[in-house]
Amino acid sequence: MHWRRWLVAVVFCFAVVGLLGFVKFNQVMAAIAFGESFPEPSEMVKIESVAISTWQPNLKLIGSVLPTQSLEIRNELDGVVTYIGFKSGGKVEKGAVLLRMQIDDELAQLDAIDAEITIAELDVRRFKKLFEQRAASLDQYERAKAQLAVSAARKRALEAVIAKKTVIAPFSGQAGLHELEIGAFLSADTMATKLVSDSHTVWVDFNIPQTYSNLTVGTNVAVSADNLGLHDAKAVIAAIDQEISTRSRNIKVRAELTSHQVKLKPGAIVTVSVPVDALKQVVRLSSKAIRYDTFGSYVFKLTKDDKDNWRAARQVVNVIYKEGESSIIDIASSNGLEVNDIIATQGSFKLREGILVYIDEQGE
Repeated sequence: MHWRRWLVAVVFCFAVVGLLGFVKFNQVMAAIAFGESFPEPSEMVKIESVAISTWQPNLKLIGSVLPTQSLEIRNELDGVVTYIGFKSGGKVEKGAVLLRMQIDDELAQLDAIDAEITIAELDVRRFKKLFEQRAASLDQYERAKAQLAVSAARKRALEAVIAKKTVIAPFSGQAGLHELEIGAFLSADTMATKLVSDSHTVWVDFNIPQTYSNLTVGTNVAVSADNLGLHDAKAVIAAIDQEISTRSRNIKVRAELTSHQVKLKPGAIVTVSVPVDALKQVVRLSSKAIRYDTFGSYVFKLTKDDKDNWRAARQVVNVIYKEGESSIIDIASSNGLEVNDIIATQGSFKLREGILVYIDEQGE
């Protein structure tokens, strides 16, 4: 009877274990069924198609605008100002009288010299006639001519002084500000104002590293100043300094820019794009498509699976430059990236390898 009790106990234990296993199995299967009732994880992104374009590596440098003509207006001789022929900051035409000093004394001396010249001319004619009649010597005739020459030279000297006291604009342009007043005394070599050419053609000076000192005259560069409304204006290198600076190891370059987009004022700061290599075949993608990790840069390429659904696949790329909101990718060193491949752009940060992807049709 003892073994029967043990048998009953063992059977009872197996029955309990079996019952618990059956209950647990049903719970697991129910959980699996419940999980399968949820849709597969997916993300929606915008896309961009891979296309080949050309790009030229360039160097961005800071340049300074200079006028093609610029001159400090100074008086050569001292004197009292009697005439001012321009306004502060006003336009000036070539040949216009900008400044005139008092010349009353010189004019009076000039009148006296004119009288002397008249007398000297009379003496020359008289002694010439007497010499021809042998009533005067050759020496008297030569002295009369010499006196006439001296008076004429004194007149030219006075006229030069008068001319020096009259400042004339050598070219058309824009005058700077001044504080001149009629009646004021100006010492010699006083700066009255600055005259700057108002031409649409200006110079842009910039420094380039000695690595690129093989730049040649005639090379096209692009000049921009977004805050001034100038965008990629074409300029041509007009001159290159023949010496590299021993302090900065840069070489000074001057480009000539003619722009009707905006009239640049001297001293303005601009950005100069200088080509430093030949054209390359590249791919331009939105910078939103580029992802980074410890292994470098990559994008998510979308491919169709067996059920014609889009799946994300990681694709390593080599970003060589960023231009605005675009990234320049070297197609030669980005193995696996081909023309017409579909790349996830906006929303790509949500993707992972193999995830189901839906395309935002508005982003195509």
